[in-house]
Amino acid sequence: MREGETIEVGPIGNTFHITTRGFTPRYRDALYDLKMAAARTLNRSQKPGASSYGSESLPPTDDDRCQGQAIADHCVIGVSGLEHDDGREVTLDEFRAMLASGEQPMLIALAISAAARVGDDRAREHEEAVGN
Repeated sequence: MREGETIEVGPIGNTFHITTRGFTPRYRDALYDLKMAAARTLNRSQKPGASSYGSESLPPTDDDRCQGQAIADHCVIGVSGLEHDDGREVTLDEFRAMLASGEQPMLIALAISAAARVGDDRAREHEEAVGN
């Protein structure tokens, strides 16, 4: 999980590869911290008597930014086969910036699904090994 694994993601005929770690404790802690910081910022701008935000009740765009930042910082370690509209290959730094911006929710979802698959694949391998 910590070394990363390359996972193919995307719709059939338009796939690319993300090399990612699974959901490490550092990722989970960072995601929690980012969500709490976003909630504090939103709550400071609230009018008196308005509902408060919490880490689990952020608006979708703020939640996307938090998820994207955490996955970019702590899980994604490579990308290949993803191109800009002009055909240039997207670099790792560009991909991480896209995720962290929160403006590409589909890319964030694909990166999260790739990280989840790393853990799932390892759990299946362990179960098969124990079964033998």
